[in-house]
Amino acid sequence: MALVVFCSISVLLLLSYSVTKRRLHLFERIVIWVFVLLLQNNFFWMMGLNYKLVELSHHWLQFLVYDSIRSIIVPICMMLYLELHESLDRKWIKGLIGVLFIMGFVGIEYLAEWLGVLSHSGNWSVWYSVANWVFNVLLTLLVFKRIRFMARKEVTI
Repeated sequence: MALVVFCSISVLLLLSYSVTKRRLHLFERIVIWVFVLLLQNNFFWMMGLNYKLVELSHHWLQFLVYDSIRSIIVPICMMLYLELHESLDRKWIKGLIGVLFIMGFVGIEYLAEWLGVLSHSGNWSVWYSVANWVFNVLLTLLVFKRIRFMARKEVTI
């Protein structure tokens, strides 16, 4: 069940990302993809191995589902957020879109828990997930702004 749900989400996100207007350069997309993977790997390594707060399923099919979440769903959602962030003019709409994406990321995490892909320990609070995703979104946005600033600096005529 989890494989079908998250593969469907992955396909829908890939299709929606392929039809959106591109505001990110290919280099920016690659760096953001790798950066988001780095954040995800470090978060689950810290919370899972060190603190024992999150445990991934040991079944290979469930781990494949988690890998699709980590490798496809989260980076594409983050790039869709950055595309929207660049296309909007008003700061309050940008903030609202950020809050909606953070709620979506938390929802994906708890959908994965509900479908048995991962499990949170009894000490886990929903605020840990919210804080993690707020940190991820803000840090990714800052990295994106820094990459764009450095690229503009290099291209001056």
